[in-house]
Amino acid sequence: MKNYLATLLILASLTTKGQAIKALKDVSSKDTVHSGQGIIYGLFIQRLGFSSGGFPQDIRIVNLDTKEIFSFRVKPTFKSAKENIFSFHIPSGDFEIIQYRWTQSKWYGGKMFTEPIFKNCAFSDIETKLKSGELKEDELEHFKFSIQPNTLNYLGTWHFDKEQVSFSDDKMNLDKNLTKTQTNLNLGSATTSIPK
Repeated sequence: MKNYLATLLILASLTTKGQAIKALKDVSSKDTVHSGQGIIYGLFIQRLGFSSGGFPQDIRIVNLDTKEIFSFRVKPTFKSAKENIFSFHIPSGDFEIIQYRWTQSKWYGGKMFTEPIFKNCAFSDIETKLKSGELKEDELEHFKFSIQPNTLNYLGTWHFDKEQVSFSDDKMNLDKNLTKTQTNLNLGSATTSIPK
């Protein structure tokens, strides 16, 4: 019972506590970096593929300095592509990835999921590992990344196709695809800020 309560406390600590969640603004083809802010971009590989049913998927992050929570769309509505490029304006600061929100298409509509994201741990394994003592609460750690003011930041390929998420570097190939549409951004000068 004690471990079950610990799990509930962990999950409760990941909620937004009624705080307004701010949506990051998409980067258009003519945009440049806004003064004092940054731009993030990368490739997101989603969990479901075609069975997502065209529902959007989002990531929530928290600014560790200001405690503001931000959301950005990693799979647009009405698209079923397994891989999607994302690019957003973002305030500078240190960030943690806290949640992945997705909807699975069902015959009656959709079933929504909100998964806390931790390093080296699938969400479905957390409770079992806490109960068995294999994992302790203070060992749960979020992925982090930093954004400096006035910078363009490559965040890598986000492998969310499995419950235990990971990140990789394929900047050269993504930059080749993006140079056709992002003509005002010098992608070659982007800082690599893959979450760790």
